[in-house]
Amino acid sequence: MRGGTGGGRSTAIRLDAHRPDAWEAALGLLAMRARSTQEVRQLLARRGYPPDDIAAVIARLTSAKYLDDLDFARTWVRSRALRRAMPPSRLALELRAKGVGEAEISEALVDLSAEAAVREVAEAAAARKLRALHGLDPAVARRRLAAHLSRRGFAADVILTLCRKCFPGTADPDEEP
Repeated sequence: MRGGTGGGRSTAIRLDAHRPDAWEAALGLLAMRARSTQEVRQLLARRGYPPDDIAAVIARLTSAKYLDDLDFARTWVRSRALRRAMPPSRLALELRAKGVGEAEISEALVDLSAEAAVREVAEAAAARKLRALHGLDPAVARRRLAAHLSRRGFAADVILTLCRKCFPGTADPDEEP
């Protein structure tokens, strides 16, 4: 009857033998896509790796330049700003949620924070939305465009400028006819 207990242990040992160590698991995570230090730390913890192993792996990844929050933030900002047409304030929120520090966020947003870059991103967002508004009454389309840009986090002056540019024949909402 002793065989029942021993069989369970050998199964557990065999399962652990196939489990990658924390270093291999972290490399696998980074092979899928770039991640922040906090993301790697959280994912390894969820997979049950001990905190000491996680700390050692994070230190090793950082010293080997596999993990670099500033580089991650710059890449994230560049990709999301152009592809998704997001303003700097929204990008900063996303990076904070990923555990990126304020210094790295600020440095990554330096290029994007210029007024011309914000307007360029807003224009890209407006151009995409305008395709869906085609055929609507201009006043309705203008309101919907303004609401869309507002939800995306663009400043009121940027929204007003774009609405005037896209719908030159419509009055501003605060103007009297």
